[in-house]
Amino acid sequence: MGLKVTNKTKGNLQIKMTLFVTSAVLLVSAVALSIISGHVSDNYESMLQERLDDDITAISRIMEQRLLRVEESTAVIANLASQQIGGRQEIDSILCRGLNAFNDILGVSMIFKRGWIPEVEGYYERFAYYNDDDEIKLKTYINGDELDTDPDWVWCYQDGRSFWSDIDTDYLSEHNEICFFVPLVDKFDHRIGVVYSSVLASYFTSFVTVYKAWEDFDITIMKAYGTIVVPPDEYILNLPAERLLKQECIIDNIGWKVILSADREIIDRKVNRALVSMMLLIVLMFVVITMTIKYTVRFVAKPFMEEQQRIEREKAVMDNEMQLAASAQNELIPHTVPPFPDRKGIDISACLRPARKVGGDLYDYFISGDKLYFCIGDVSGKGLQGSLFMSATHYLFRSVVTGISVGDAARQMNNSLCTDNAQCRFVTFWMGCLDLVSGVLQYINAGHDSPFLIRDGKVDSLPLSEDMPFGVLEETEYVQQSVTLMPGDSIFLYTDGVTEAMNADGHEFGKEKLLEAVAGVAGENVHKLIEEVLFSVKRHSDGTEQSDDITMLCLKFIKKETKRQ
Repeated sequence: MGLKVTNKTKGNLQIKMTLFVTSAVLLVSAVALSIISGHVSDNYESMLQERLDDDITAISRIMEQRLLRVEESTAVIANLASQQIGGRQEIDSILCRGLNAFNDILGVSMIFKRGWIPEVEGYYERFAYYNDDDEIKLKTYINGDELDTDPDWVWCYQDGRSFWSDIDTDYLSEHNEICFFVPLVDKFDHRIGVVYSSVLASYFTSFVTVYKAWEDFDITIMKAYGTIVVPPDEYILNLPAERLLKQECIIDNIGWKVILSADREIIDRKVNRALVSMMLLIVLMFVVITMTIKYTVRFVAKPFMEEQQRIEREKAVMDNEMQLAASAQNELIPHTVPPFPDRKGIDISACLRPARKVGGDLYDYFISGDKLYFCIGDVSGKGLQGSLFMSATHYLFRSVVTGISVGDAARQMNNSLCTDNAQCRFVTFWMGCLDLVSGVLQYINAGHDSPFLIRDGKVDSLPLSEDMPFGVLEETEYVQQSVTLMPGDSIFLYTDGVTEAMNADGHEFGKEKLLEAVAGVAGENVHKLIEEVLFSVKRHSDGTEQSDDITMLCLKFIKKETKRQ
């Protein structure tokens, strides 16, 4: 005799399962509430202190990050000026590029000492700022003798100190602003003036206002010498000592003090209310879960599953696009082994191991007539945008390098990469032209790590110029250098993904270990040398996830060739 399962039986079973699951959830929640309540009661003081410590650490970190961003941006502008400045036209260019590159800065100014501009009797100041339409405007001020006693000028120019000013109201915008001052020197390290950047005071204090509105604690921020940046609430100032909770923190390297204060009675009341609310919530959960658990799978789970399937389909499409981009990128670089079977005077090997599916490193080499052109580069940023910038750099190298000097080729490539570079990307780049008949290697180094010259088993760095990476500043002139290779000499090029490869302890592979690795296999052929160095890097990383692209290229000059017609 079979068992007949009716709709009524299914309904009763569904009710029982619903009640069982609901009761189990209620029981677990009640036990969890009891454990949490007991833990809060036993560890209330330590938890409160931990909350204070965590909050003040987070607040201080935000303040420090915002301050340091402006300090580093101002220092970059000052350093750029010290290398490039030569007249008023360069001043305007540097000011505009600096203001455009660093979004946190509202305005940037250069003040030059008396007599630096020959036709100006006073202190010459050029100021770039954003107007109400977010357009960059430039103004000129000629300061007189009053600047001799101005404390900002004295501290920065005469004493050579970098510092933050007090909050003041700008007469142009009528906004409260604060400025960071940096001494300005020329390329001979002679002090010629100051650079300062201005930001809205709300850049530092806006998050404090939000915090005060939503949190139980009050924040006071003071500069190193006592000036109050964000004042405390009057209510906190009048609290008796036994009710006041207080924690202080000094921001490293800046000296600003952050003070976190609270009323203990308010905190205690809120904690007690939270515990009561949790108990009421458990009761409410029983009612809600009983009514909704039966329909969860039917009305909630199904849409979620459909959404998950949609996300997986989109991810598959994106993965396919990334794979296509990786394949296209891989096709740009040469892979033929041996690369030039009819040329007996050279041997070349290279490798590129991207950290992601698509990377920002590149290498290339080709022969035109009796000259071998080769390069290596590292684009700022990763992903598709970095890959596109890398592809543009590779195209330019192939397009412009033949028929002209590498110095002229570098200038043309840099100018092209500076054009329409709204994201301010740049690429460190090294390229060379080797005359296969004479052995003379002409090269430029645009901010890249200096390659190694391997000669008679010894490893040394090629001379390094201090030229800028491509994409930073138009019309940059690049210093062309040269060295004559002897038969048996090798050139080893690499990107910083090699030296900055980290192990599980956070230690980098470093240039010293790279020198040791190259020196240990200096007698090997170029293919073996690349493999052994790559093995050394992997052994150092010991399974740690690769954080940057790893690229190497090794060229061996075997013998001088006969000039071809």
